[in-house]
Amino acid sequence: MKKARPNSVSVLPTHSQFKDKPVGSASGAPGNTARWTLRRVILGAGGLLFVYITLTTIFKSSSSTGRSPRVTRPEPDFYKDVQLNNGKPYKDANPVPIIDNDNKPWLDPSNNKIGDSIGGAEEVKKPEQEPIIEDKTPKQPEKQQPPAGGSRSGSEQTAEEGDDADTDLDELEVESDVSITSRKRLSTGVTYAQVLASTRAERDYAIALIVKEANQALKSTEVYSVTNKDQTAPSNDIHDYLSLSKYYWPNDKSPTGDFLPYVRRDGHINPEIETVRDYRLLRTMMREVHIMGMAYHFTGNKTYADKCAKRLREWFLDEATYMNPNINFGSLRKGEALGARTGVLDMFPIFRVFDALHYLKQEPSWDPTLIPQLQEWFTRYVRWLETATLAKVERKGNNNHGTYYDVQIIGIYLFLDRIDDAREVARSALENRIDRQILPDGGQPEELERKTSWYYSVFNLQALMTLARWGDDLGVNMWDHEGPKGQSIKKAIDFLLPYSLKNGEGWPVKNLKGFDMTDYLKCLQIAWNIYGDQKYLDAITVIEPKVRQDMVEGKIKTISTFMCDMSTLMEAGQRGGQGMIWHWCLT
Repeated sequence: MKKARPNSVSVLPTHSQFKDKPVGSASGAPGNTARWTLRRVILGAGGLLFVYITLTTIFKSSSSTGRSPRVTRPEPDFYKDVQLNNGKPYKDANPVPIIDNDNKPWLDPSNNKIGDSIGGAEEVKKPEQEPIIEDKTPKQPEKQQPPAGGSRSGSEQTAEEGDDADTDLDELEVESDVSITSRKRLSTGVTYAQVLASTRAERDYAIALIVKEANQALKSTEVYSVTNKDQTAPSNDIHDYLSLSKYYWPNDKSPTGDFLPYVRRDGHINPEIETVRDYRLLRTMMREVHIMGMAYHFTGNKTYADKCAKRLREWFLDEATYMNPNINFGSLRKGEALGARTGVLDMFPIFRVFDALHYLKQEPSWDPTLIPQLQEWFTRYVRWLETATLAKVERKGNNNHGTYYDVQIIGIYLFLDRIDDAREVARSALENRIDRQILPDGGQPEELERKTSWYYSVFNLQALMTLARWGDDLGVNMWDHEGPKGQSIKKAIDFLLPYSLKNGEGWPVKNLKGFDMTDYLKCLQIAWNIYGDQKYLDAITVIEPKVRQDMVEGKIKTISTFMCDMSTLMEAGQRGGQGMIWHWCLT
C-alpha cells in the first residue's frame, strides 16, 4: 500500500516538544525567566520574518504583468526509450515553433486574423479601394500585366520593361487578395443563388446517406463483443481480443503435417480470418457508433445516442462482454504464442468514436459517467500502446504501420486531453513519417514494394493527411513541410496524379487488384481545399464521374464526401477548427 504523505500538522513540534528544559538554579526561577525570554525572542523574530515574506510576495505578484508566474507540471515523455532504425531518438530534436494557449491552440480566437489575410477590416468595408471588376481602360501594348495570382516586384518590372521602368507607380495595378479572389469568383460564371442551391442539395444528400446507414445500424440486435467467438486467444481469456493475420496461410510443407507455422503470401487475403469475428465486430462497432453519432448531430434523434451508448458499454465496459485493454493477440499467425505487431492497427479508426462522442454528449439524457469510464479504459489501453513490445515495434515502422500508429495514439491522446503528448507525436511525424517515407519525387518506397502497391500508396497517404489535419489544431504545419531533399505530402499526392488519370497505365511497379480511385479521389478533394492547385480540380472533374458511376452500378459503396470537403475548406489550416466531421471522408 502506498505510504500516505504526512500533512502539515503532523510534522510540526508538539506542545511538549516546544518547551525548553529549565536552566540555571535548582529552584527553577532563573531558568523560567531565561526560558520565557528566549521564547519571546524566537516568536518576535518569526513574526517579523512572516511580515517580510508576506509583503514581498504581495508586491512581487503585482508586477507589470499583473499575474504570478504559472507553474506547469512536466508531462511524461513516453518516447525517449524507443530508438528508430537509424538510431536517432523518436523525439524531434528540432521542434517546430508553436502557439501555446494553455496547451489548446485551437481555443485561441486571436489566431483567426482574417483581416490580416485580406488587407485589414478597413479595406473590406471600403471595396472601392480594391476594385472588384478589372480596369478595362486600354493599356499600352508594350506593357505586360502582372501574372494572375500575384504581382511582380519592382526589380522584376525594371528587368522586363526596360525603358518603361520609370513609369509612374500610380499607373501600375497592385494586386491584393480581394482583387485576386474577386476575379476568380467572377470568372466561374456561377451566381450565388446557384451556389446556395447546389450546396443545399449536396448537404441534404449527404445527410440522407448518413441517416440511411444509421437506421440500418439501429436494426442490428447482435451483441458486439470479444466474447462473441467460439475460440479464444492463447491466453485462454475470452475477454482478450483476437484476430488472425490476413496474409498468412496454412503451410502445405509443414514437416509435422499440421500446417504450422503459417506462411506469408503478401497481397492474398486468407478467408480463414473470418472464422474469428473480433476484428469484424470491432470495426463494425466503430463505424456504426460514428455514423449514428453523425445522424444524431444532424437530426437530434435520441434513439441514435441511446444505441451508441449501448454499443460502447457493450464493447468496453459491461462485466460480461468487455474487452481487455490490449491487443496482445491481434493478427495472430497460427502456431505462434503472441500476435503480430500489425495487429496493433486493428484499433486505429477509434478516433471516429471520439468524434461521435463530441456530438453525442450534447444529448440531455446522455449518461455523464460514460465518457469518464471510457477515458479510464483508454488510459489503460494507451499505457499498453506506450510500453508493450508489439506496439513499440509497430511504432518504429517506416511505412503505413508507423503512420497509422501515430494516427491511433494522437486520437487517444486528444480524447484523454493529453495535448502535449499529441503535439509531440505530430512534431516527430515531420521527420519520422514525411522525411523517411517519401522520396524526393513523391514515391513511397515501402508502399511501392507491396504486391498491392497502388492501394498501399493511397492508404499511407490518407494517414499522412489525417496527421496533417490534426497538426493544424496542434500548431504543427505538416501540409507545407519539406524534408531535406524536398519530401512532402504534396509531392506524394502529385506522384500518383498522372497514373490516376490513365487508370494506372504506366505504373512503375507490380500491382495486384487494379487501381481503385475512390480513396485517391478523397485525397484530391482535400488537396484542392488545402493547396488550391488547379491541377487537382482538373483531375477531380475527370475521376469523380467514374467513381460516381461505380457507385450507381453498385461496384462500390455509395458515399458523400460533402461534409468532409466543407469542414476542410472552412477549418483546415485555421486555429479553431477541430475537424470532427472532417474525418468522415478520409479513412
